[in-house]
Amino acid sequence: MKVTVRYFARYRSLVGKGEEEVELPEGATVMDLIEKIKEMHPVLRNEVFAEDDDLADVNVSRNGRYVRFDETLREGDVVAIFPPVSGG
Repeated sequence: MKVTVRYFARYRSLVGKGEEEVELPEGATVMDLIEKIKEMHPVLRNEVFAEDDDLADVNVSRNGRYVRFDETLREGDVVAIFPPVSGG
């Protein structure tokens, strides 16, 4: 199945693009997608995911709603990857 991944803020700069399609097996989860993205873009593994399974610095939404990392993706989903937002 294919999902569209949109990168925002720092992630967009690191990856060098704002959006791409990613091919995943049926039944893949958000975490599976994160692992695939880390394979495709080692800079994310080095800069964002410095420690294994360190997901504290990433937010993920699917079709405009925040999701857990264990949620199953579906064909055509649009997944946004962005850093935590803070205000002041």
